[in-house]
Amino acid sequence: MTLDQLLKSFDKIARLTPKKASRVVFIGPGGGQFTGNVKHLFLYCVRHRPEIDAHFFTCHPATFKMLREADLPVHLFPDFEAVENLAEAATIVVDHFNFKEDSYMPLTKYARVIQLWHGVGFKEIGFVEKDSNPAHKNTSLNFEYLYSGYHTVVSTSPFYTREVFRKSFRADHFVDLGYPRNDALFQRVTKDAMLNCDETAFRKTGMVKKKLKTILYVPTFRDDRESSFAGRLDMERLHEFLVQSNLHLVIKAHPILEERIPDNLPNITHYANACDVYPFMPLADVMLTDYSSIYMDYLMLNRPVVFFCPDYDRYVTNNRKFQFPYEEMTPGPKCRTQEELHAALTKAASGDDGYSQERIALRDKAFLHPDGKSAQRVADYLCKIAAG
Repeated sequence: MTLDQLLKSFDKIARLTPKKASRVVFIGPGGGQFTGNVKHLFLYCVRHRPEIDAHFFTCHPATFKMLREADLPVHLFPDFEAVENLAEAATIVVDHFNFKEDSYMPLTKYARVIQLWHGVGFKEIGFVEKDSNPAHKNTSLNFEYLYSGYHTVVSTSPFYTREVFRKSFRADHFVDLGYPRNDALFQRVTKDAMLNCDETAFRKTGMVKKKLKTILYVPTFRDDRESSFAGRLDMERLHEFLVQSNLHLVIKAHPILEERIPDNLPNITHYANACDVYPFMPLADVMLTDYSSIYMDYLMLNRPVVFFCPDYDRYVTNNRKFQFPYEEMTPGPKCRTQEELHAALTKAASGDDGYSQERIALRDKAFLHPDGKSAQRVADYLCKIAAG
């Protein structure tokens, strides 16, 4: 069977299969990885909302095995059970647009799709990015497809709904319910939450935490896929600084990168790139990042954030344009050199970096409900739309 024949077959199956109103299928990024907003909402629905017939869909045998062993409802594509289950779903929940480019996409065509997305920050996305960047002139149809056709886009606040999501997506509804993954910042870590987390990094951090303060370094990717920090940080020198300052650095690179991190530096720990880092974030005393939007979620804890941006000019020229001014949206020191970085980390580790009020102001702009109950609100919404 050719790919075109397969897609037509899936379309026919989805069109002819009666939908089950309570059936909700969750699809994680990258073909069903168990992470992000999809993971945390799925776990909440399975464990607390029996009226929602929740199922996880994945193309990854390892994810399927992990969830099956945890006694969670999961289906492995392309097994017939996974095809049938997806075709029966009245509602699909995603936090990305990768599913639109996968072969199983036609199975979702006749269901309502709830887009949780995966971050609020300052970079352009969707139609805003397409319209402002000449490089996207020849890919407008792709943008139309990827950012359109949603029943609902879940936002975090009126500000982001108005200024970002309504301008970037085409959807019937926009709702300010918050991100389920952020609930992990308010809760004790459970066995469920630890699924697809880096247990080695957890154990090591727990062992050293009484003596060393922990810095979580979460840089984003560059479009040319070059390293986020290699060539910009002298790791040996950085490690010497960490030892002298009684600090422990945990590096969690972007999932699409294969960063090489030295394994012979005791005060530097690698957190597996593809693992869920949100349950780990409350262990961090300081967050270090560059242009990633993950620091916005960390604002919930009102702890210091340091920005290391030595390639700022190149990034804004060759990678992503900013919708909002970087200076206004980054409540913390912006470091261009390693010397500046060391000084900023020293001050941040003291707990009083002078940016607390700026962090609170930005948190209140970005999050209408900083309360750890986002999954509950989204689940309520799923029940509401299922009831008609």
